[in-house]
Amino acid sequence: ADNMLDYNPAATESMVRLMWGALLPGREGGLLNARLRYFDPDRKRAGLPEDVAALVSELSDIRTVVTLINLNASQPRTVVVQGGGYGEHQLISVTSGGRITPVNSPLLTVQLDPGCGQKLVLEMKRYANAPTVLHPWHRTH
Repeated sequence: ADNMLDYNPAATESMVRLMWGALLPGREGGLLNARLRYFDPDRKRAGLPEDVAALVSELSDIRTVVTLINLNASQPRTVVVQGGGYGEHQLISVTSGGRITPVNSPLLTVQLDPGCGQKLVLEMKRYANAPTVLHPWHRTH
């Protein structure tokens, strides 16, 4: 059936809101309206790498705060963080550990040591870029 069942055990709305800072697109074919999206560059796929957790804790018109945690105690992980569900938000800078680093791209690559995490304060200009459905490794910029 194309319509959702009355009792669907897969409740994803909380995950969408807390991981992406997003609104649920709904079942009518709405577009993803998200502050962030993640990619696994090692496996060349969308989504967080294995053993990585993300929590968006703050949203404002120019800032998004996300905490990324590598739950693997022995292997490092790499995460590509994208501004917006379709790269439409330009990441201006990232602050982590009191250090501000310019980004000036819709994409930010984050290295996570084993068993470690980072709180990232992302300054951004929303809706500054043309949206794209291409994964980061298929873009030419």
